[in-house]
Parts: sequence; structure tokens; C-alpha cells
Amino acid sequence: MKNFTNKNSIIFIIYCFSISTLLIGCAKENNENLIVEELTIDAELQPYFDKFVEEGTLRGQTIDLTAKRIEGFLLEIEEEDVAGQCSYSSSSTRKVNIDINYWNRATDLEKEFVVFHELGHCYLERSHEDAQENRSCTSIMHSGTSGCRFRYNATTRSTYLDELF
Repeated sequence: MKNFTNKNSIIFIIYCFSISTLLIGCAKENNENLIVEELTIDAELQPYFDKFVEEGTLRGQTIDLTAKRIEGFLLEIEEEDVAGQCSYSSSSTRKVNIDINYWNRATDLEKEFVVFHELGHCYLERSHEDAQENRSCTSIMHSGTSGCRFRYNATTRSTYLDELF
């Protein structure tokens, strides 16, 4: 009878150890899942974020906005004559903020331009580029303060996007 008890004790210990290992393993996995933050992109901006990925891909770029933790928001920007902003630091998400007042009166191409310009800063890490040719801005990344004329339209769109990516 003594052997039977020792055998049961060993089986019981193995059983408890197996269950404990399983529970600890599951708890660790759940903790890892809990620390993953979801990124927010306002629904009206999402199609333009998607177009940015698509246009970059067409030009040989692999665009992963999630990897750079880029979010997008429509909100009121207090600064006068500012349609969009990109803000980021090494320890936080990158944020594309688009002025809601500008957005509500902008055409589809103007919306695309401002989102692509801000993603040019936030994702591509590009600075302003104020070069001009015949008084026309040569880059979608122009600052808006150089005096060049910006001609982003259906005819010039492809040229500007080639330069962007």
C-alpha cells in the first residue's frame, strides 16, 4: 500500500506541475497581448491613408503605417492657415492631425494632398522642400511659405507622387 501512495503522490505532483506550467504560459501570453496599443485613424481619413500605402506600393515602396505607429485625427488646429500637422517623438505614436475646418471645405484632391504631405513627414520622415521650376512648386513637401505656386491636380498628381515616394 505504501508504494501505491508514493506512486499516486508522484502522479499528483506531475499533474500539478503540468497545470501550473500551462497556466503560467497562458498568463504570459495574455500579458503580452494586453500591452499592445491599438492605433486610431478617424474613419474619414482612412481612405487617404490606404491610398498613401497603395501609391507607395505602386512606386516600389513597402509602406507599413502600423509599424511606425501612425495615427490620424480630424480636429481643430488653433494655428492660423495650418491645414495639417505631423507630431511625434521617439517614445510615442506619430500623429497626423488635419484641421476639421479645412477638411470640411476641401476637395478630394486637396484632402489627398494634405494627408499625403503630413504622411510624408510622419512616415517618410521628409522635411519641407521648397524647390521650384517656373515659379511652380516641384514637391508635395513644399512649406507653403516659399511663394511657389502649387499645382496638385489630376494632370500633375502622378509627377508629384513620383517625387514624394
